Amino acid sequence: MKIILIGCGVAILVLLAGLPIAYLNWPAPVPVSAAIEEGAEIGGAFELQDHHGQTVTEDTFKGRWTLVFFGFTHCPDICPTTLSHVASLLDGLGDMAEQVQPLFITLDPERDTPAILAEYAAFFDPRILGLAGSAEQTRQVADAYSVYFKKVNMGDTYTLDHTTTLYLMSPDGTFKRHYSEQMPADAMAQDIAGLLDAG
Repeated sequence: MKIILIGCGVAILVLLAGLPIAYLNWPAPVPVSAAIEEGAEIGGAFELQDHHGQTVTEDTFKGRWTLVFFGFTHCPDICPTTLSHVASLLDGLGDMAEQVQPLFITLDPERDTPAILAEYAAFFDPRILGLAGSAEQTRQVADAYSVYFKKVNMGDTYTLDHTTTLYLMSPDGTFKRHYSEQMPADAMAQDIAGLLDAG
């Protein structure tokens, strides 16, 4: 009996240890920080509005590298942490940062107006451009990047579960790299600088 109890205890510990990984990877169409290889079908057509009120599409950024992150301004932790990393890696790139346009695409168009996005993005770095669209446009661009997001009601308000990956897109609009929000900013900057040097 004692051996059975010990075995059950070990099994429960293994399951509990796996919960954080399971949470991160389910039910996203593409696991949050896994198995996106270079050349994967990430990206595509979209039409959104930038935080200056201008309409932008995927063609707007052709000729420049883009670093794309999806989130929302009411996000309590992951989004501000990731955008702080983006600001730090831009500083780490020095003059090479001019070749990279960081994009913050909101998954919460109900609350994130262009004015709110402008103020929020500028808090981290004025080079970060906020983008928003209708619910349909938001779903389209999220699907194009295999981004999972879901509204979670919390009494009289709500939050969002969402993919936290950063996507680096090449000047021709093709997917080049993905980065975890847990990757140090200097390591991201070093990797991106290598790609910029290589052309």
